[in-house]
Amino acid sequence: MKLSTNCRYGIRALLEIARHYGELPVKRKDIAYNQAISLSYLENILLMLKKSNIVDSIRGAHGGYVLTRSPDEINLLDVFRVLEGSLVPVSCLTDSLSCGRFDDCVTRTVWQELKIANEQVLQKTTIQELLNRENRSIVNEK
Repeated sequence: MKLSTNCRYGIRALLEIARHYGELPVKRKDIAYNQAISLSYLENILLMLKKSNIVDSIRGAHGGYVLTRSPDEINLLDVFRVLEGSLVPVSCLTDSLSCGRFDDCVTRTVWQELKIANEQVLQKTTIQELLNRENRSIVNEK
């Protein structure tokens, strides 16, 4: 599985917003600057995250972006589904007609296991867990 730039940047943007959870909204230009993401690219990502109710935007001079839930309630599977789509590695897992070998394919079970394993890792990893990992990393560097 290879993550798109959309997904990687989206997670970085969420981490930036999550660092300020419960405080003032985070401005798009600050997210872009701190995460080295172009404003136009970031705008599209934030729009997708907003449409899926992971973030919300606040207008005005003190506006910006906020999480709609606490960082420990947003897992990477939620984010992945918004920014990447499906975790299905091969089409035969969702469409039996896509492969003439569907009934006797020995590898199909492996692809199903791969999908389930990826879902489990992304499901259990929250934005808060990533922040915790970041904090541990900073402490270990000192």
